[in-house]
Amino acid sequence: MSLLRTPLHDLHVKLGARMVPFAGYEMPVQYAGILEEHEAVRKAAGLFDVSHMSNLWVTGPDAVSTLSKALVADVGQVPMSGTKYTAVLHDDATIVDDLYVFHAPKGYHVVPNAGMNQVVADRIRQMGKAPVQDATRETAILALQGPKAQPILEAALGRSFADLKRFHLTQAPELGADAFVSRTGYTGEDGFELFFPGVRAVEVFERLLHAGKPHGLVPTGLGARDTLRLEKGYCLAGHEFAGGRTPLEAGLGWLVHWDHDFAGKPALAKQKAEGVKRKLVGLRAGGKGIPRQDMPVAKEGREVGVVTSGTLSPTLKEGIALAYVDVAHAAVGSELDIMVRGKPLAAKVVKLPFV
Repeated sequence: MSLLRTPLHDLHVKLGARMVPFAGYEMPVQYAGILEEHEAVRKAAGLFDVSHMSNLWVTGPDAVSTLSKALVADVGQVPMSGTKYTAVLHDDATIVDDLYVFHAPKGYHVVPNAGMNQVVADRIRQMGKAPVQDATRETAILALQGPKAQPILEAALGRSFADLKRFHLTQAPELGADAFVSRTGYTGEDGFELFFPGVRAVEVFERLLHAGKPHGLVPTGLGARDTLRLEKGYCLAGHEFAGGRTPLEAGLGWLVHWDHDFAGKPALAKQKAEGVKRKLVGLRAGGKGIPRQDMPVAKEGREVGVVTSGTLSPTLKEGIALAYVDVAHAAVGSELDIMVRGKPLAAKVVKLPFV
């Protein structure tokens, strides 16, 4: 099966990116290097191509009722120009996908994870009459992240973004029809995400790089995106949701609006009443060794959990991991072992974020 490519593929290659398969796409994992790119985002800014993410438009008079039935959020509470991080569930309350909803003048722009456009679109259609348009292949998304993101964006687009609040959006007609910019991201730093027609992807990417050069902006790949999100304890589809996890198990109970009816609510309410058996925690390792996905977590030689994401934190210079562990060992301060190639690596449950 051939891999899909974003409109920026050839430019990535020109810029020296190392391309790898990811979620059905050929994507840049790094340019100059993951550590260098990670540090640039924390101290200056990085520019990510995230056009592999899914893009759906849900419109019409039934959009609110349809989406509110499909999502754990009451979409009617999302104001115009507001955004909402939420999730769509199976009937058994396990997570289909986590996603963002952007309330734009055209309707609701829904952004599931890469490769999930058809699955999520079908789930939404099951919940109501609102039309769902899949605009994934026609849409480019760029993420400009870091403390210098605002002056870079202002220089590139020739307008102020000082009044754009976190988790809100503003229309960007200079980027094309229905284009918008949101103050959102996946790095834990201040930043923006740009949604616009894919035919303009190269032009906009190069414009941002030019405007950002004096500020230390660098093109950034998926490798640094992963280390950045993990330092902040953010979940990643295919890792923290693999194996049928619910929002309560994944530490995302705060996403759930219990005062409205949504798919999976009865099963989730039952689990809330009974309590979860395992929950997602952050683990910080104290010695040499790097936690990785699927490594067992043990207590006195007995397996009590499993790592879902792990890396060597570029900021802390120590191993960090997200892991599902038995609730009896999930309290902050609990001392556990991560089994790295069969050998125990001492770790402690810590409060998230790591950084």
